[in-house]
Amino acid sequence: MKITVIGAGKMGSGLAMRFAMAGHDVTIASFDRTLAEEAVQTARQLTGRTNIFSGENAEAAAWAELVVMVIPVTSRREVLESLRDILREKILVDVTIPMAMGPIRYAPPAEGSNAQETYAILGEGSRVAAGFHTVSFTLLRKVDTPLSGSTLIVGSDPAAVETVMSLAKSIGLRPVNAGGLEFAPTVESLTPMLLGINKRCGVGGAGIDITGI
Repeated sequence: MKITVIGAGKMGSGLAMRFAMAGHDVTIASFDRTLAEEAVQTARQLTGRTNIFSGENAEAAAWAELVVMVIPVTSRREVLESLRDILREKILVDVTIPMAMGPIRYAPPAEGSNAQETYAILGEGSRVAAGFHTVSFTLLRKVDTPLSGSTLIVGSDPAAVETVMSLAKSIGLRPVNAGGLEFAPTVESLTPMLLGINKRCGVGGAGIDITGI
């Protein structure tokens, strides 16, 4: 699969590395092409893979079959609006989390969640999914360590959810179909909870696992 990860930070580059290691062609994109190129060089060095490329947001999104959004909350609306016409034709996986600090907590937009806001921006019929919220970027970047545990996937389109679940499975996770976008607030809010667990327990990679299925 051709995947574009919009966001050259630790989470975005970590996912890009795992996707490339699973055999997917991956482009890391950013408004700042230099940041994207630096992330690609690091990813290639850590993984030994050459199927990781850099690009500008619009061209990279147009190239991809699936786009993963991993950018700061303050930038996401601007990016989504600038790429609306392109992204409406793609499966878009929103991994962003609306959080506030002091204490760290979930702080969703008026639509109820970031994924629901993304769907509102892209419009009726867009294929928006949300997932990977409980996967630690620290573990993603430890490329010699296999991934494990569950990831909850929700989405506006059942076929898109199945595609994202297959993608998650390809990198070693156990994906669980958690329903439609109405459940996005629940899955997004797990991230600040896990960050709090990491801090209180002195760990760096707390996750979840769904049992009984």
